[in-house]
Amino acid sequence: MACEDATVALGDVREQQEGPENAEIFTALPGSAADTLAIKTGYDKFLSVAVDGSISGRSEAIGAREEFQISFDDGFQVLKGCNGRYLTFNSDGSIGCTAEEVKDNNKVIIRTRGDKELKVETLAEKEKRGNVREYETNYVKMFQKFQDKKLKISKNSVKDLKSARKEGRFHEEMLDRREKMKSDRYCM
Repeated sequence: MACEDATVALGDVREQQEGPENAEIFTALPGSAADTLAIKTGYDKFLSVAVDGSISGRSEAIGAREEFQISFDDGFQVLKGCNGRYLTFNSDGSIGCTAEEVKDNNKVIIRTRGDKELKVETLAEKEKRGNVREYETNYVKMFQKFQDKKLKISKNSVKDLKSARKEGRFHEEMLDRREKMKSDRYCM
């Protein structure tokens, strides 16, 4: 369950007929590789793994810390965080990426409502075939307020974005450019 203070914990045990609460519903989004995914909470934030293995839901964009590698073990799914450790459900209700090997408290069942036959193009595939400048323009349009009716895009070279796309940190670079544009607005 995602909490308002950006922590993540196990929810209450429910009967099978009962549905989950909104805070217990997460959205899995494809990551930069075929076997990775990012998990979005009901508060529109992404789960991220800290160096110590703790998990919080504060991130606004998908980066290396927000991607989980998914694999299968005895019909269950196991998720490995960016720190190389498996997602673990502790007896006190906390969740973290702290286990070095797969045990029973690492296994999860991910339920989806989507069609299994449907081929969904991943975000990484869209980014690879799309124009970098065009993608940046669409990204800026999502977050920028048009008070003066002008679109403000970073004047920095798109070479940085192209190299970030090759290195797998495209979203982080986009967020950095957006942050720079915000601070430039206040420096004029």
